[in-house]
Amino acid sequence: MAQMSIRIDDELRKNAEEILGELGLTMSAAVNIFARQVVRSRGLPFPLTLNDGHTQSRQDAAKSFVELAKSHPIKLPEGYEFNRDECYDE
Repeated sequence: MAQMSIRIDDELRKNAEEILGELGLTMSAAVNIFARQVVRSRGLPFPLTLNDGHTQSRQDAAKSFVELAKSHPIKLPEGYEFNRDECYDE
């Protein structure tokens, strides 16, 4: 297993470690989770913006999708059951 060394502001590290501790995570575990999400999404696992209001968070995008789907219903084959997990297959 590889070892990494990173530079981080002391106050930022302290605050992050407190929050991660409340979640039952170490900084190392959080960095590993982040790295796995980078690999899985093939990029940053969150929008990287200049806060100009032209991008949506995943949660906002999901809400918009649900609203659009409700306003434009489609007829599905009889007996069809939607499985939301199918949307997240890798």
